[in-house]
Amino acid sequence: MDSETLRQKLEQLTGKKAGIKQLGRQQSASLFGIGSEGQDQPIIHEGSLWVPLYEDEGRTTAVWVEMEGLTPLEVQLVNYAARNFSVALKATGLREEGEVEARQLSSWLNSQLEQEKDDAEIPDDVALKGRLFGDMVPFLLISENLHSPQITYRSLMKLLRSYFENDILLIPLQEKEWLILARKELLTDGEDKDDEEESEDDLLSQTCMGLHELIASEWVGVFHLAVAPPIVPVKGLTGSVALLRETIILGRIFQVGDYIHLPWELHLERLVNSIPDARRKQLLSQIGDYTSVLADREMLLTLETFFQMDCNVSETAKKLYIHRNTLLYRLDKIKQETGADVRSFGDAAIVKLTMLLYKVTKRK
Repeated sequence: MDSETLRQKLEQLTGKKAGIKQLGRQQSASLFGIGSEGQDQPIIHEGSLWVPLYEDEGRTTAVWVEMEGLTPLEVQLVNYAARNFSVALKATGLREEGEVEARQLSSWLNSQLEQEKDDAEIPDDVALKGRLFGDMVPFLLISENLHSPQITYRSLMKLLRSYFENDILLIPLQEKEWLILARKELLTDGEDKDDEEESEDDLLSQTCMGLHELIASEWVGVFHLAVAPPIVPVKGLTGSVALLRETIILGRIFQVGDYIHLPWELHLERLVNSIPDARRKQLLSQIGDYTSVLADREMLLTLETFFQMDCNVSETAKKLYIHRNTLLYRLDKIKQETGADVRSFGDAAIVKLTMLLYKVTKRK
């Protein structure tokens, strides 16, 4: 049973509103006297009965039920149910990593995303809400390892803490899918860098690359990782998760062989993917037959790299580790077979669009 189930059962039992809340260190010490003999005893606070479930790094997670109208028997039953839940948590070890609160937030997030509510605000009865008011950077990690042992919450959290070195949240969404929330300060190490040459996008990209390298070195298999600009999670989390999921879907279609996907690099791909399939096929037939070029892996890689390097011949040759004249020969060959000279902007735009249409249509 998870914490959300406990909350629902207590509401059914008493007919009163109930909730799960993680208290700050100061409030935890004030209400429950962390470190004292009576730290696990229920209390009455602000008209509600509060029963502590567990303590993690000085923060107490407690269940509360509105006290008004509760009978002595109902108070005993609430205390009994909460204590049994607490004992079960201690047996599983979930309390050490805050997995209970994470799964409660996960349950709410998934329900909102299923209803396509991308602008929903996190409700007060979600225990982690108090930690979601500051600017945070969201990452989405998805594993494609069907036959590998499942990565545990504990082991992934341990790895993330070694990388970020500050307060983070790990939210398991679906099987083999995790949302990671890190403080925005990770981009500047807590310092203001007005004169910093690197843009926020560059810093996010570098952080994402480093994190993916760490995860890939720890576990065997394929992992996709996406990052979005900083948000205030209490209001922007659902929309950001929806964006990250879409980004990884687009990355799998249009960036085959890449495992780090950035939403600001996929604007055109997002537009192409939104075109109905019949219309995409119609556009391909109207543009012309580029199959001989796009089906050739060497030519396709050449075009992708050429566009990635902003149509710069010298930089593309360096990136492909080929002589400049070899690249010019390939570009001339493309022109002979398709009639398109990708060194001119108009033809380059058409070929780029055709490549994207070809990739998404080929998968159907």
